[in-house]
Order: sequence, then C-alpha cells, then structure tokens
Amino acid sequence: MKKAAAVMVGAIAFMTMLAGTAFAGETETPEPTTVVEGAGGGTAFTGGDASTAAIVAVALVAVGLVALFVARRRTATTS
Repeated sequence: MKKAAAVMVGAIAFMTMLAGTAFAGETETPEPTTVVEGAGGGTAFTGGDASTAAIVAVALVAVGLVALFVARRRTATTS
C-alpha cells in the first residue's frame, strides 16, 4: 500500500508541475512600451505543449501500477 501511495503522490506532483506549463499562456501580457525595429509587435509566447508529456506520464503511472499489482500477485502465489 505504501508503494502505491508513493506512486500516486509522485504522479500528482508530476502532473502539478505540468499544469504550470499548460497554463502559461492564460495570463494577459501587457502592451510593449518599447518599439523594436523588425519585431512582430508583441511579446513572444514560448510556452510548451504539455499534452504529449501528460499522456506519457499517465501511461507510465499506469504501467507502474500494473507492475506493482503483478508483483504482489506473484509474491502471494509463491508464498
């Protein structure tokens, strides 16, 4: 039970870190006060796309939980 709880806490912490990247573009940016020649006129958004990383994280958590379940079943049948 402790291992499953540790996996879940780790997954939640990882997903919380990804949420910061996902919501990076939700805030309004102030209008630039300095005009730079050749610039597009706004602040560049360099936030990443976290959807792929989130899918990979969920898949890894699922694989870890299945491996934990299989290991417990294997230990119970051999004892």
